[in-house]
Amino acid sequence: MHVRRRMYGLRAYIPGLRDFHRYEAMVGPLGYWRELQKYQLQLLVANGLKPDHRLLDIGCGPLQGGIAFIKYLNRKGYAGIDLDPLRIQAAHQQIARHRLADKSPNVQVSETFGKAELGSDSFDFVWASQILYYFNDNIMADLLATIRPRLNPGGKLLGDVFAPDHYEFRFPEHPGRYVRHTPESLQMLAQKHGFHVRGLGTIGDFGYPKRLSLRTNLLFEFTPQSG
Repeated sequence: MHVRRRMYGLRAYIPGLRDFHRYEAMVGPLGYWRELQKYQLQLLVANGLKPDHRLLDIGCGPLQGGIAFIKYLNRKGYAGIDLDPLRIQAAHQQIARHRLADKSPNVQVSETFGKAELGSDSFDFVWASQILYYFNDNIMADLLATIRPRLNPGGKLLGDVFAPDHYEFRFPEHPGRYVRHTPESLQMLAQKHGFHVRGLGTIGDFGYPKRLSLRTNLLFEFTPQSG
């Protein structure tokens, strides 16, 4: 693994590969960009994403999954938001590099889950990849309250959290940085804010690389309660 990282790290010094290395370093781990891109599209398609659907990508970053989504979806089918202006700048560079401007993706900086930036846009899917464990209960409540009126009939939020016995909790490297969400705590949050929630297995079940520890992350689906 260390040799792999060193080899991919050399790309930072190779003309023509520097930008790609920079994009990959924003999300990590090095050397898995294409596998993780394929996994994200595979997971969403397995859970019902169709080309004519509209998708909101929370924490889209430099479009590791976003490029695959934009290519797959029809025009104006993709929206991505991120807190980091540098990552959104990279996202726009990626759109230009892949010549996808004609697909009219909507990629913006937002600190409010797109509350102001997305106008009246609505979506069939909201995707929150490897980000929910940064959100405490208050932020999760804000997320659910913000996206609920944006979900089309039959719409859903998909997101993953650490497995309860993940090493980040057993041997915390960053105390206080990660939030321990469990199936039970997510169920309570969902009910409180008008959602049903159900577990869909691990992200490893949907093609997340077996060599990476986060393959044991638990995937959940949130759907609005009727009425």
